[in-house]
Amino acid sequence: MLSFLREFRSWYWSGDFDDPEAREALAAHAVAGTPEEFRRAFLVLLRSTDVAARGTALDLYDRAGATSRFGEESPYEPYREEVLATARELLAGPPRPGDARAFEGADHASALLALKNDAGPQDAEAVRAVLLRRPDGDLLDNALGVTRSALAGPGTPDAQLVALVGELVFDTSLDVDERGMAVGALRQAGGAEATALLVRATGVDDVHLQQEAAWGLTFGSRFYAHRPLLERLDAEWPEAERRFEAGEVRSALGLGPHSTYWHGADPEGEGLRRAHRELRAPSSKRAHRQAFRTMLYSGLVPLVGIALDHFCDADGLTRFGLDREPFERPVRALARHLLRLSPSPAASSPGSGAGASHASALDVLAQVAGPEDAPVLAAALLRPDAAPLVRQRALCAAQLSLGRWDVPDERLVAALEELAFDPEAAMDDRTHAVNALADLPSPRVTEVLLRAARSGALPVQVEGALGLTGGHLIEEHRAFVHGLADSWPGGEDEPDRAWLVHLALDE
Repeated sequence: MLSFLREFRSWYWSGDFDDPEAREALAAHAVAGTPEEFRRAFLVLLRSTDVAARGTALDLYDRAGATSRFGEESPYEPYREEVLATARELLAGPPRPGDARAFEGADHASALLALKNDAGPQDAEAVRAVLLRRPDGDLLDNALGVTRSALAGPGTPDAQLVALVGELVFDTSLDVDERGMAVGALRQAGGAEATALLVRATGVDDVHLQQEAAWGLTFGSRFYAHRPLLERLDAEWPEAERRFEAGEVRSALGLGPHSTYWHGADPEGEGLRRAHRELRAPSSKRAHRQAFRTMLYSGLVPLVGIALDHFCDADGLTRFGLDREPFERPVRALARHLLRLSPSPAASSPGSGAGASHASALDVLAQVAGPEDAPVLAAALLRPDAAPLVRQRALCAAQLSLGRWDVPDERLVAALEELAFDPEAAMDDRTHAVNALADLPSPRVTEVLLRAARSGALPVQVEGALGLTGGHLIEEHRAFVHGLADSWPGGEDEPDRAWLVHLALDE
């Protein structure tokens, strides 16, 4: 990432700054070699009195954020709140006049770009003010990007902003792509007004605008009410003119997931088969809920397992915005019950093998378990006959639960420690057990990480050392971890994940 940032100056700004300190900072940024040097130069630009320098800093923040999608964290992320405050401050003022350095409103364009992923209802008024000026080019694109984020949050969206976006959707003087961006800004907006605009937009002459609007109708519970309309549109669109959005509509209309672990275990009997199909392709909100209840309370382990999988899968029960909270209590009770039973045989879940019932149950507890479930999770971790799949799901459930609870439960920590130092356990399970304890602020956990770092099993040692590089431990244990890292073989013989330890020590 650092080389990308050195080569990048700005999206919108050129020429020198009025502020000499900012000029020096930009020159230093172009030759920076460490994250700290980048951050130091960035902060000078961000805090400058020169609007062009501040706009450049916001562009750098956006560029680094885009590059971070490839796995490297932005060096500017620690200053996100200050960046957002700066962006909002610039938007609160009038647009900067155009000159040789940038076009009119470039300060707003940079501010909007920095806000696009973090905008909320509080930004509705500012972005509405930009849209009221009827900008074009990047200003319009960036404003609509912020609008999409501002309208997508919980609660009632800003009615005036929704109405203004609606005007843009049906403004035939605009380029069709710009109108499409306006439709996209309504895609995840709640409320009847946004839904009505999307429905109306499915009736415009341009087939690609229709597809953009129809895609918006697949989000949340509005899908249930508009399924017949979407089915008609999907049948009418010529195959040669179908875009990505049309594919998303067809996907929403099609069958959702069968299950996570129960492929090959299909319901017997017309009623149960119908319930399973309704679960995968719901025709209404009521029918979707009833199908889930039918499977959940069927009394048949494979069907209960399928229901539990749909509870956990983002493309399952909540695929179209159905509230799963009313089902949490019975689902959690059934998950505990399944874990008290013997694991399901391989024949009942041909796609996954033995233990699918425990895997489904553990995925539920990974999401909803409380500290009172620690003994159940500990037993699943240490079960001697656990299939590899089940052991893996137990480790994931333990890690997610510990990360969610306010205080690490000693029973679960002890079970992970036992697994980490079990010479008979698979090495992947042992290292995962250590990793599950990372970033937990507990002296007891730190003891386990230190024990792991002194292990004679190199993969366990590396994982323990990595755990000790966490934010609350790194300074106290830096010298110890540095010594360990220096002792590891390099080159092709370097242990897996050792590079993460070296990276943490270099920051």
